[in-house]
Amino acid sequence: MTWAFRETFRALLAGLGAVIAFPALALAACDRYNGGRDDGFTLGGQLLALVPGIIGDAARGAYYGRTLALFEPGASVHFGSYFSKRGARVYARAGVGAYCVMGLVDLGPGVRVASRVSITSGLYYHGSAAGGISAADVITRVVIGANTWIGEGAVIGANVGADCIVGMGSVVIQAVPDHSTVIGNPARRVPSVA
Repeated sequence: MTWAFRETFRALLAGLGAVIAFPALALAACDRYNGGRDDGFTLGGQLLALVPGIIGDAARGAYYGRTLALFEPGASVHFGSYFSKRGARVYARAGVGAYCVMGLVDLGPGVRVASRVSITSGLYYHGSAAGGISAADVITRVVIGANTWIGEGAVIGANVGADCIVGMGSVVIQAVPDHSTVIGNPARRVPSVA
């Protein structure tokens, strides 16, 4: 393929993605009339999560590029995945695998998220029945540092530093420092294999 052909194909794909994303964008726009809740935004994201293949990836890119606090070019969100909070930020080259649910999160440049990962809006997002804390009081941003890899089925509720590996199925409930490998439930730091 020549460079001109590739660029033309990318432009056509982006245009088609924008057309497919339009109804979801209309739903998201309705949120300004429902008291600041993100119901339309979440519904739009969930509907677009069902569009398969590269066309779906383009549609999700078009949608989140217009609705998230930040969604840089080169970032991707794959089939079955969606964001539940508009304040999320996704930096260049970050990728979210299939069937993921993302809350209020910052995905740093080059972050790779495998399939079936859940990143919550902090550890106490749903509050505590015993403590009487409302969910609005405990929403916190979870930051995933640059070039970190998060394995299949992990659940992340705390910050993870840059250049880290979170093993598959791990449950992160404490902050993970830069250049760490963690595994298990709860996730614990293990020595580097390199």
